[in-house]
Amino acid sequence: MNNPYEEKIRLWLQHPPKPRFPKPLNLPPFKKQSFRSYAEMNAWKRQYLLRIAEQGGLTWSF
Repeated sequence: MNNPYEEKIRLWLQHPPKPRFPKPLNLPPFKKQSFRSYAEMNAWKRQYLLRIAEQGGLTWSF
């Protein structure tokens, strides 16, 4: 008798699951940037997250 865990792994290897990840639809645009410090990057990130919050958050789609 086969181990059920081995059978499950064999099944997944023969037919791998295809993960679906959600995509944000209304993400504010941003350009490639360089930061001189983590503090500078975190300040930019804080402002970016505030922009997202001001627009009412993100809308997600699969």
